[in-house]
Amino acid sequence: MDHELKYDEQNEVVVLSSNANLRLTDIQPLSDNLRIILEDKKYRQLVSMISDVYVVENRETREALADTLSKLNLSEVAFVGGNAYNRIMAKVLIKTGIVKLNGDFFKSIDEAIEWLKSKRK
Repeated sequence: MDHELKYDEQNEVVVLSSNANLRLTDIQPLSDNLRIILEDKKYRQLVSMISDVYVVENRETREALADTLSKLNLSEVAFVGGNAYNRIMAKVLIKTGIVKLNGDFFKSIDEAIEWLKSKRK
């Protein structure tokens, strides 16, 4: 798996960095690790750093990812970077409700974190 998952203690967000294609075999390990990281955390927010080479393997992978993210009860997801195709696909999935997330897209991680913090109650 070519994806790094870590918890940013200072900003209280989970950060996922994807530098390779997302495969179906990546979904379960990511889900398990996210569940562990988010346990007992005050905020259930994710920053997804998407590289320009990042591609979701196929429709089955997109559906598994959408299902996993929905089950994790993330309050917000901030997407950073990625190519135009990835941004459009993600926006369509979010806006149509196929992926049940409150998410938005940003050019920098600082903008993403500020947006996430603004959503906290």
